[in-house]
Parts: sequence; C-alpha cells; structure tokens
Amino acid sequence: MIFTLTGGTIYDGSGGPGRLGNVVVEGDRIAAVGDVVPQGERFDVAGLAVSPGFIDTHSHCDLVCMSDRQLSPKLRQGITTDLLGQDGLSEAPIKREDVDRWRTHLSGLNDDPQLDWSWRSYGDYFERVGGAALNMAGMVGHGTVRLHVMGMDDRAPTEAELAAMQALVDASLSQGACGFSTGLIYSPCVYSDTQELIEIGKVVRRHDSFMVYHMRYEGGRVLEGMDEVFRIARESGAACHISHFKARGKHAWGLSTQMSAAVEQARADGLDITADQYPYAAGSTMLAALLPPWCHARGIDGLNAYLRDPDLESQIRREIEQGRSDWESSIANSSWGSIMISGVKSEANRWAVGKRIPEIAAQWGLDEYQTMVRLLLDENHAVSMILFMMQEDDVRHLLVQPWLMHCTDALMGGEPHPRTYGTYPKILGHYVRDEKLMPLPEAIRKMTSLPAWRLGVVDRGEIRAGAFADITVFNPDTVIDRSTYQVPRQFPTGIEHVFVNGVHAVRDGRETGNLAGRALRREAGAPGTCR
Repeated sequence: MIFTLTGGTIYDGSGGPGRLGNVVVEGDRIAAVGDVVPQGERFDVAGLAVSPGFIDTHSHCDLVCMSDRQLSPKLRQGITTDLLGQDGLSEAPIKREDVDRWRTHLSGLNDDPQLDWSWRSYGDYFERVGGAALNMAGMVGHGTVRLHVMGMDDRAPTEAELAAMQALVDASLSQGACGFSTGLIYSPCVYSDTQELIEIGKVVRRHDSFMVYHMRYEGGRVLEGMDEVFRIARESGAACHISHFKARGKHAWGLSTQMSAAVEQARADGLDITADQYPYAAGSTMLAALLPPWCHARGIDGLNAYLRDPDLESQIRREIEQGRSDWESSIANSSWGSIMISGVKSEANRWAVGKRIPEIAAQWGLDEYQTMVRLLLDENHAVSMILFMMQEDDVRHLLVQPWLMHCTDALMGGEPHPRTYGTYPKILGHYVRDEKLMPLPEAIRKMTSLPAWRLGVVDRGEIRAGAFADITVFNPDTVIDRSTYQVPRQFPTGIEHVFVNGVHAVRDGRETGNLAGRALRREAGAPGTCR
C-alpha cells in the first residue's frame, strides 16, 4: 500500500525547524520526504504538524498489552512505541512456582488481567506482546531476576547467586530485552547494595545496553540517589537512565537546579546519563509502596501477617510516618493527605477511588494508618494511588533539559493519573504552545529521536526515507490534554492521525481498530540494536 501525507509541516525528530512538504509511505516504511510527488491515497494535512510517533520510555502496559491490545489511552495521545519492564518489575523470566505471588505483588502497579502466565523465559514472554496497536520494547527487571534466584530475601546474594542473576540478565538481553531496570524502593530490588548493581551492570555493558533506575532516593536525599547511579555507571561502564526524574516531597523542593547540574557534570566527566519525566506534580504507584521494605521480605502471606500483628503496628506506623535512615518514606516526605486512591479491585471499595486517605479514614472511623492497612488487606494489595508530592517550578526546570525525555509512567487500571491519557498533548499544548517553555521542534526531539537513540531502536523516531512509518499528525494550535485528577479518562484533542508501521491506527481523531504494533527485540550479535 502507498499513501501520501500532503502539505503538512514536517518535524523530522532531529530538533531542527519544521518544513512544508509531503511524506510518502510505502508498506511499513517512509519512501520519500519533502518536495516530492504524491503517490497513492492522499491525506491532506495542511496546517498540521507531521512528527515521528512518540516513544514512551516508561510504561506499565506489561500485561494490559495482551488483554487490551487497542491501548486507547496511549494511542490517542500519539504514542507508537512503549517501553515495558520498568522499575525492576518485569513479568519475566519467572518460575512457575513464583507466578501467583509475583502477580499479586505487582497487581497494584501493572494490574492483573486474566492471563495464563504460561511464559517462563524472557523470550517466551516477548513472543506474547506483539500484535497490539503500538510497538513494544522491553527490559528485564532486577527484582524479577532476584526473585528467580533468591526469592524475596532481604540480604546480599552469595557469589553463586550473583552469577545466576548475571546469567539470567545475559540470557534475557540475548532473547530480545533492550535494557535492564531496577526499582530501588520496591521489593526485592530494595534489598540490593550498590556493588550488586555494578556487577550486573558489567553484563549490561557487554551487550552495549543500558540500565534504567527508579532511584533509591528521590526526596531530600535525591543527590545521594544520583551519586549511586553515577557510581554504577562509572564502575560498570554501562549507560544509565534515571526514571521519572523529580524532586519528590517537601524536603526536595527546590533541588532541581542542583539535580540538573549534577547530571551535566557527570556527562562532562564522560558518563552516559539520561533521564525521563512526566509533566505533572503528582506521581502514582501501588499503595503497598508506602510500607517499609522489610515488610515485603516474606512475600504476600508474610506481609499480611505483619499487617495483622498488633505487636508490629507501632513499629510499622513509626517507620512510615518518620522514615528510616536507609529508606525514604513517602509519608515522612509529605503527609497522609497527599495520597489519593486511584484503583481498587473490589466493588465494595469502589467508592474510595478518587478520595484522599483522610477522607476514607473518616468514613471508616479509623486513623490513616489503619485505613491503609484495611485497604491493602481488603483488596489483596491490588490498590493503586496518586501522590501529590512535587512542585511545579521543579517540574518546569527539569522538563526542558536536553538529555531528558518525556514519558507517561502510566498505570492503566482504576481511575488513573491523568498522565495515562494526557502526557504528550499536555507538553505540546500547555508547556510548548501556551507557556512557550521550549520550542516545538525540541519537544518533538525529546519525544522521538532521543528515546529511540537511548533504546537502540533502529529506524524509528525520525521522519526520513527508509525509516519505519511510525507517524503522529497533530494540530499545534489545538492539541491539549483534557484528563484531570477528578475525571481522568478523557482523551486529548488535536491528535488527528497516528500511523504504526505504515498502518492507520488513528484517523481523523478516531481509532481504526488496526493492530499493527510489533515486538521490538534487541538483535543478538548486533550490540545496541533493537528492531
């Protein structure tokens, strides 16, 4: 099939200025760009911006991409590629005996659709993720390989266990994973020390791959968290990418200038450091992340026993509300009132979605800690939350950094954070057009070619002859997000067309139902290449 987008302003993803012209697509590739003769079916896109499809560097669609292949919230904001396996919590490799506890452990983050979980290796899993409406790239998770080798144990690995984890990472990268991730606030990743990650990083370096970090500290100790990332990069030689870069909580407010300066210095020193960010002053994750790390070390059954044990209540409560020297508590960084419930599994507690913890506590006649415990036990931990913890000035400062990409970090269940529906249109409409915080070509670069380079994704993230035809066409005068914290499930306006591998996925603002996405695998024997 041949078609042509005619008369649009083409932004090629390089950061250079837009230019009027045509884009000819033949099959799954772009055939010609610029002042070229139209061929085949013509789509008049005069007055619209023609951009490479957006690449979301932080996605939690690991399971949903198999249960709801349309992925409308992503597609309708112009995303054509998702990066799975975030925060060290990938869905593979996994042993049969670990499936039940792992899917429960992750249910507040990645949802828990009714899938058979028949995969075991990373390669097996990745055979399942193709055929969605958008492309999927993925990473192998630190917590997943730790679970495979050590269970949920809160200790350092033996030499043999470390070697086994390295072997699993090596195998997963050989089977198509494009990177490695860790989440140093999530169990069991949180039980690791820096040296463990350095040794795993040496395997990642041999594959010319990259390591993605949810840092150990993002609050008042965020610069310490960054120092750990820089040390791992320096001693392992692996490229490092910081997830959802932010100054989280009142003790970190105003630190964004020091954070960006630290990245600039590390890059000047020769380290390969990048980051991503969602454009909101609130985050979102599973409610169980409020608990101290040691609570998770015996798995779900052990955690439930701890939560029901009256002799432990005062200790858990104190650590949540005051923090610990080796763990940053979200509540100590902010307050119970900063937490809003965004998703539950049961109908009985559906009324609590959209309400803050103190509101729910008042309804139940409990205090805030007891309310958290009841929600976790009632829902078997399948509870997600939104945390209002950042300052807009810090968000704006980090947003424009040239080494920082844009991402959604979208949770798909319940009444999600508005980023699930609105991230890219918010940047294009609010920050670029209305606030003039950065030029449109630069914003597009940070959504397209920059993440494609970081992921090693070949022939995507650009509008040029020979590139895959992942294309987003939007109206720069009208594009804007409509999703709010109160009513999140609202699609943006101004995203007119989306093409995935040359197939029309969104036409005139409406989904076509076509499922042309592919699983993008790192190529064995081709370091740094994912296609």
